[in-house]
Amino acid sequence: MNPKEAAKTIGSILVSKLLFSPLGLIAVGIAILLIALPVFMSMTSMSEDFNLEDPDSNLDALSSTSGGAYCAPDGEMNQELWENQIASAGVFSGMDDVFLEVAAERGIDPVLMAAIALHETGYGTSSAVVEKNNPGGLMGANGLFVFGSLEEGIASMGKTLHNRIIQDGLVTIADLGSVYAPIGASNDPTNLNSHWVPNVTKVVSSLGGLTMNCTASKEEFAKPVPNVAVNSNFGVRVHPVTGLVSSHEGVDLECTQPELIYSSKAGRVVYAEYPTNILKTYGNVVVIEHENNLFSLYAHLSKIDVKVGQEIGQLEPVGECGTTGRSTGDHLHFEIHTGSMFGTRVNPMPYLEKGTDE
Repeated sequence: MNPKEAAKTIGSILVSKLLFSPLGLIAVGIAILLIALPVFMSMTSMSEDFNLEDPDSNLDALSSTSGGAYCAPDGEMNQELWENQIASAGVFSGMDDVFLEVAAERGIDPVLMAAIALHETGYGTSSAVVEKNNPGGLMGANGLFVFGSLEEGIASMGKTLHNRIIQDGLVTIADLGSVYAPIGASNDPTNLNSHWVPNVTKVVSSLGGLTMNCTASKEEFAKPVPNVAVNSNFGVRVHPVTGLVSSHEGVDLECTQPELIYSSKAGRVVYAEYPTNILKTYGNVVVIEHENNLFSLYAHLSKIDVKVGQEIGQLEPVGECGTTGRSTGDHLHFEIHTGSMFGTRVNPMPYLEKGTDE
C-alpha cells in the first residue's frame, strides 16, 4: 500500500470513529460549538445597524444626528494642540497667526477654518496648496483658483467661509459639508464627499474642539468620540491580541492620537492612572462616577488630563486617544459599569444611542 492510500485508509477509520461512536460525536459537537459560539454571540451582541466588516458604515450608528463636533472647554482654544497640528502640517507650518488674524477679521472660528484647510489639503501637502496657494479647495469656472501667496489664499478662504457661515447661516460642519462637499455630486463619482463631514470633525477634535457655534445635549450619555465608528462591539469575540475566545466587556471606538476623548456624562473622576495590577491591560484609564450608580470607563489613553476627585462636565476632555496597555493600535475602549466601579459591565450601546449631540 502506497503512502497516499494509507493516508486515505487512516482518514476513513478516524472519520468512522468520530461519527459512529458516542465519544466521537461529543468531540465533533464540542468543536462545532467552539467555532460557532463566538460568532453567534458576537452577532447577537450588536445592533442591526453595526457592520464590523465596514467600520466606516457605522459613523452614524450612535445618534440620529450627524456632523456634530465638540466644543473646546470654556470655548477656549487648546494652544498646545493647535500649535502642534499646524507646525506639522506642511506649508501651513508657521501660519498660525495668519489663520487667527483672518478668522478674527471674518468673525469665524479659527479651529473650524484650519480644520477644513487641513482636510482639504492633506495637512498642507496637496498640489493645490503647494503649487497654487489654494488652502480651501476654492474653485471657479476654470478649475482651482491660483493665488499669489499662501496668505492671500487663506484670506480668500476666510472670506468664503464668512459668506457661508455668517451670511448663509451654515454654522455646523454638516451644513457646511452640504455646500463644500455635497453627497451625490456629479464631480464625485467615488463618493469621497461622504467622508468630508466626519473627517473634518476628527480634525476639529485633534485641534482641541470648536470655539464658536457649538452646543451639545446635556441629557443621557453622549458619544466620547465625535462621529465615531464602532470597530468592536460588546460581547463574546476572538481576542485580537491573544487569539482566544473571550468576553469583550465594552466597545472599541475609532480614534487616533492626539484626538481628545470626552466625558460621556457629567460626574466625578474616581480613577485616573495606569494600573499595575490585573487591570494593566487597560493602559491609561479613567473612570467617572455618574448618578444612579453608573460609571463610564475610558481606556488605552495616550494621556490623562483629569485627576481623582475632580468634578467634570459632559463633553469635557478626559485625555487623548492612544494605544497603551494591551492594544493593537489607536482606539478608545469604552465601558459602562453598574452598581460599583469595575462592577457589572453592561453593553454601552443602549446608553450612547439615547444621547444626542449637535
